[in-house]
Amino acid sequence: MISPKRKTFVAREDLINRLAEIAKRQGFSLYDKVNEIFQSAIQAESIGVNLRDVIEERGLLKAAREAGFILGLENLWYETAELSYKRRSKDALEKWFEAGVWLAKRYATDEIKDTFGSFMRDLELFTWNAADFKIESSEKEVSIRIIGPRFRESYTILFASFLEGALGVFGYKVASKEVSRGMISLSAIERESHVQG
Repeated sequence: MISPKRKTFVAREDLINRLAEIAKRQGFSLYDKVNEIFQSAIQAESIGVNLRDVIEERGLLKAAREAGFILGLENLWYETAELSYKRRSKDALEKWFEAGVWLAKRYATDEIKDTFGSFMRDLELFTWNAADFKIESSEKEVSIRIIGPRFRESYTILFASFLEGALGVFGYKVASKEVSRGMISLSAIERESHVQG
């Protein structure tokens, strides 16, 4: 059997050094690791997938799992929210508010500089069922606008409660709120006594 010919290519030294470390740690030679990467790139291209997109999506799923999210059928999620809200709206609102508090506290205790910014960026990524998710913030104010044409009214109301709980952890108090089926618009101001980390 004739072995494939080798061809030399040029790459940045820092990338090659880093890849050599990774290959060694995984028990591969640099040659084998580079070929594995090339094969993965070619395979992704052959099925019409961008390798960078695959990595970003995998990273998103990993971050979502670590934050306590699970995957579920969208319609089932809306139906469940509807049932809980119709039967026990006060309890449902409280549970969603508490979930917002819990998730925000997970971020608030992380050793990252901008915990609020990280929380909001991840939440925007995790809320892929929304057609539009906009966050604008200034020194002491934050506004959130979410549009989800498929959101049911009950789900929209519960999600707004979740956001209020999360905002409270980061020291914000909701100043104005407009919630209707498929649309959430919140404006919040920083509490005087709160200093963000």
